Amino acid sequence: MDIAILGGGITGLTTALTLNKLGIHSRVYERAPMLNEVGAGIWLQPNAMKVMDWIGIGDSLREVGMPVSKAEITNPQLIPIRKSTQGMITDPNGNSIIAIHRARLQQILFDALPSDTVQLGMDYQKHEEVNGKVKIHFSGSEKNCDILLAGDGLNSRVRKQLFPNSETRYSGQTSWRGVVKTILPKGLEGAGYEAWGKGIRFGLSQISPNEVYWFAVCNAPQNQQDNRGTLKADLKKMFDDFHPFVKELIQETPLEQIIRTDISDLKRLAKWHSKNVCLIGDAAHATTPNMGQGACQGVEDAYYISNILAQESDAAAAFERFESERRRKVDFVVNNSYRFGSMAHNGFGQMLMKTIMKLTPEKVMVKQMNSLYNLKPSYH
Repeated sequence: MDIAILGGGITGLTTALTLNKLGIHSRVYERAPMLNEVGAGIWLQPNAMKVMDWIGIGDSLREVGMPVSKAEITNPQLIPIRKSTQGMITDPNGNSIIAIHRARLQQILFDALPSDTVQLGMDYQKHEEVNGKVKIHFSGSEKNCDILLAGDGLNSRVRKQLFPNSETRYSGQTSWRGVVKTILPKGLEGAGYEAWGKGIRFGLSQISPNEVYWFAVCNAPQNQQDNRGTLKADLKKMFDDFHPFVKELIQETPLEQIIRTDISDLKRLAKWHSKNVCLIGDAAHATTPNMGQGACQGVEDAYYISNILAQESDAAAAFERFESERRRKVDFVVNNSYRFGSMAHNGFGQMLMKTIMKLTPEKVMVKQMNSLYNLKPSYH
C-alpha cells in the first residue's frame, strides 16, 4: 500500500508515525521549504497523549513541555470562577495535559520519522484518479500513490477540489498569540488560565520552565489589519483592567512574534472522502480553539485511520469506517467549541456559562471530560 500524506503539520506527521508503527510506509509532502510551525503554544490533552505514548514519543514531549496542573476559567484578575480538580484535567489513568511549543512538537514528530519520509517544498496543485491510483500534481513534479490522505489544514486545496462548495465559518472573533521568555508569578505556576472580561478573553499557560504562551481574543470584523506601531499599546489598553501580569506579557513579547489570526472553523461536510482520497484533521473538520481539542482531534484521526487501513484492504471501506468511528466525537467538539466561543463573547451567554460552571456537580464534569479523553474503540 503506497500512501501519500499531504501536509507536514501535526496531523500529517502524526499520521505518518502511526502508519509507521503498524509497518505501513508513507510519504509526507509539505508545501513549505522548511518546518515553519508558528511561534505559539498548544495543549496536548490526554486523548492526544495516549496516541503519542502509543507511537513512543510521549516521554520526549513531556521532557520539553509542561504538565498543566490546573485549567481554569477566571475573572479578569485571574481568580477562578470555579477551581478545577485533577479529575477534570486528567484521565482515569492519570494522563495529564501537556502544554508545549508548537514548533518543538512538530520537530519531535519530524525527528521520529525515517529520514526519507518527509519531502519539503512540494506545492500541491491538483490530483487525479488514474487506473485506480492517485496522481498528485505538484509544482514541477508528479507523484503516484494508492491512497492520498489530505491533512493540509483549514484552507485545504485538496478539499476544494473534492468538495468545491465547502465553506469555512468565521466566528466573529479574532485572536493574537505570543510566547514570552519569563516565568509565571508565584501562585500561577503550572496552570492554564482563561480570563473573561466584557467581550474579551485572555489565556495563558507555561510551555517550558522559562516560557509562557498567551492568547487574546475579541469580537472583530473579519480580515482586519493591525497598526503594528501601536499594537502593544492597543492590546494593553484592551486589557487594562486585567491582572497586571497580562499587560506585562503583552509588553515583553517581541512585536514581530505577536501573531494575529481570525478564528474560523469548517462548516460540516457531508463526507470526508472520495474514492482513494480522504481528508483528515483540519482539512476535514477544522474547529475553533475554544476546547483546546483542534490538534488533538487531528492526532486522533491519525490513530484511527492508520489502524483501520491496517485492517481494511479496500480504501473506500476503510474511509467509510473511519468516518463512522470519528463523526460523533468530531461533531461534538466542533459544535460545542463554536458555541462556547459565541457565548463567552456575549453578556448573557457568559453569565449563563458561569452559572452552569458553578452549579454542575464535579462528577458530571469529570464524566464529560473523560468522554473527550477516551479513545473508542481502542486499538491497543
